[in-house]
Amino acid sequence: MVKFLKEHSEKSGCAIGDNFFKAVDNFFKAVRCGGMMVCSNHMNIQDEVNQVVIHELIHAYGDCCAANLNWANCAHHACSAVSI
Repeated sequence: MVKFLKEHSEKSGCAIGDNFFKAVDNFFKAVRCGGMMVCSNHMNIQDEVNQVVIHELIHAYGDCCAANLNWANCAHHACSAVSI
C-alpha cells in the first residue's frame, strides 16, 4: 500500500523523494514541504510503521492536492482524517 500511495502521489504531481521519510527518536510529525519523520523508538513491529506511513501519506497527498487546506483549521484537519 505504501508503494501504491507513493507512486500515485508522484503521478499526481506530489513528489515524494528519497529523503521524504526520516526515522528519529521521540518524534512523529508530518512536516509540510519537508517530508515525514517517524518516531522509531515507539514502533515495535513493521506493521505499525506501515500503518503510520500510510496514514501520513494520505495527509501528505491531501496537503499537496487540496486547495486552501489549512492544518490549523480543525474542520480542514477533520476532512482530511475522514478520507483515511
